[in-house]
Amino acid sequence: MGQSYSVQDCSYAVIRNGEGKVAVARTPKGIVLLGGGVEPGESEQEALCREAYEESGYRIRILSRLGFASQYVNNVAKGRYRLKRGTFFECELTEKLGPPLEDDHELIWLSYDEAHSSLIRQFHQWALEFIR
Repeated sequence: MGQSYSVQDCSYAVIRNGEGKVAVARTPKGIVLLGGGVEPGESEQEALCREAYEESGYRIRILSRLGFASQYVNNVAKGRYRLKRGTFFECELTEKLGPPLEDDHELIWLSYDEAHSSLIRQFHQWALEFIR
């Protein structure tokens, strides 16, 4: 209440492997889906491919759009208040291009239940439910 929120459009990947495990990124903030903010001039799909590469070192293939969801994210310590508007896609990893560009991100595979309970964003949990 009483705060001004900036809007950030984002794209995220829901990725499952042949064993049914889910690809997530371990970050200093916690466990998240691969993806992030859409830069000016980028499409949602371009942003997702860029973010997935930066966070995992992999190229991805987008299979389908799962849906849209939003979440308010507050960082009181930094005075940042954002409305993250997320587009979620089912994807697959296709080719390892190198190490992640973001060295504080680590690609890990978790069971569905572990991923769902570990994700720090509720709208990421919502998107994961599409592949259950």
